[in-house]
This record gives sequence, C-alpha cells and structure tokens, in this order.
Amino acid sequence: MLTPAELTTYIREQIPITVAMGVEIVEFSGNAVRASAPLEANINHQESAFGGSIDTLGILTGFVALVATLKQHGQSVHLVIQHSETEFSKPAVADMQSESRPISDAALKEFLGSLQRSGQARMLVTSDLFSEGRLIAKNTSTFVGVVEPPPERSKP
Repeated sequence: MLTPAELTTYIREQIPITVAMGVEIVEFSGNAVRASAPLEANINHQESAFGGSIDTLGILTGFVALVATLKQHGQSVHLVIQHSETEFSKPAVADMQSESRPISDAALKEFLGSLQRSGQARMLVTSDLFSEGRLIAKNTSTFVGVVEPPPERSKP
C-alpha cells in the first residue's frame, strides 16, 4: 500500500500548487485519504482560509483517494476532473483537514468495468473539510479516467 509520504511526494511533483499550499497527505486507508493544509499558506484578507484553497484541498483529496486506490489495484489511468462543487458552511480560522469518503467496492468495480469496456470511466468522490474539528465545507467532484495510451513507437 502507498504511504502518506509517497503520496505527498507524488502530488508535489505532479501538482506544484500543493507545495505552495503546504498540503500533506496524512493517511491512506486503502480506499480513502486524509490530507492537511496550514492556514498560514492559505490565508485571505479576512484572516480565514481562502475559499479557493478549501475547494482545491477538497478536489485534491478526492483525486488522491482515487489515484491511490487505482494504483493499489494495479491500474494505470489518466485522471482529470470533470465537475466539482464545494458547499461552504463555516470559515476555516485554523489549519485545515480534508477527508475523502471511502470509495466503495461497488463503485470501484463499476469504474474498472467501464474502463475495461470503453477505455474510460467516471467516479464521484466526496470529501469533507474541517478546521478546529468543525465541518467547514463539503466537496463533491467527478473524475474521468481514461486508460493510458500505449507508448508511441518510433517509425522505422
């Protein structure tokens, strides 16, 4: 299973904004991810977390949960976001934590089946975001996965 340190390295290499945001992957349980981000790197003019940072942390947590779950099942898939909605309920006035909801076996089976049949699949992943132990937002994102194309061949 991938470690939180490996996943943090992965996002920092693949998604550079995560470095500036100070995002850390704290836990990967096999089908869900917990991440954190400091308030200081994401603060706005109101001394709370910038809404775009909260949104990004929610999207990122769902993305990493899906990537890590797929890698764990030996799947190499290109993932992109198709749609995202964040519902904000309270300001974040301290460091933030984001927890993806577990990816169910049924949803994973459906995703993998669609990939096998058509070479692409969609999955909805929801993440709950907290600050000081209080729910501050909920992000729901739809990710589209496509099977990696074969490497280009050099022409003789």
